[in-house]
Amino acid sequence: MRAVITFLLCVSALGGFGQNKSYDYCYLKGSNVVVYSAADKKATPVLNSRYASDACISPDGKTVAYTAISANGDRNIGLINLNTRKKSLLNTGSKNCYGPVWSPDGKKIAYNVFNDQTSNWAIAVIDVENGAPSVITAQLTQCFMPTWLANSQNIAVQDMSAVYVFDLSGTLLGTYDISAMMKGLGPTSSDRFIFTNNYTRIVFSAEVDEPSVDNEGDPPSAVFAYDISSKKTTRLTPKGYSADDIWVKGNTVYCTAYSAKSGMFAVYTVGLDGKNLRILFPVASNFSAKN
Repeated sequence: MRAVITFLLCVSALGGFGQNKSYDYCYLKGSNVVVYSAADKKATPVLNSRYASDACISPDGKTVAYTAISANGDRNIGLINLNTRKKSLLNTGSKNCYGPVWSPDGKKIAYNVFNDQTSNWAIAVIDVENGAPSVITAQLTQCFMPTWLANSQNIAVQDMSAVYVFDLSGTLLGTYDISAMMKGLGPTSSDRFIFTNNYTRIVFSAEVDEPSVDNEGDPPSAVFAYDISSKKTTRLTPKGYSADDIWVKGNTVYCTAYSAKSGMFAVYTVGLDGKNLRILFPVASNFSAKN
């Protein structure tokens, strides 16, 4: 009997550990979406990128939300439990939505959704538990790339002319002129504008009028931080890099950048002061981190 009890306790302990494992980072490498454990210093592939994009790890590091791509090209928001590897789809009611981002409290997901009636892009929010989606940007003709503010109650979006902050009921709380931040630089629909946790700065990426750093001849992008009080914009990534796909955690900015010198994409970190640019993950992109 003692042996049986000991065996059951061991099984229970192993099962509990497996069900509670948390990962720190998520990124795209090669044809796989990968999660990374800082404690184990181990990368684990969890999705084939042929059927998934825009992967974003949850604040507790136990779930990845992603754009699930069907065989006929439909796009929905999928979830994968990182412990059980079980996949599910959120009930968005749309066949064309992408780019999920978690609220800091892990309860909701915001994403881009196409409005078939108006042929425009909007931002929707869905509760992860009850799956009830709602569009919060009805006041705008078109907008893109949601980012959450630290309180999990407000969302920033952009329409390439301004950044708008909405609450979850769809009430517009604030507007920030992009031209004042960018000083003639050009945003695209895929550029995110992220408020720092203390709401003093907006971090963003934008194309710059500089020579191309890759073989395709496209204008490079750089990462910037806009101080809301002083209205001063500081460039965070240097020339010779094309950097976008940003993520902000505390005073650290993460970005995907192509280096003219190395000839490859990598995930970099840099301070809000533009110092200490370093490679975090080589040959990687589409980065996100848990809280």
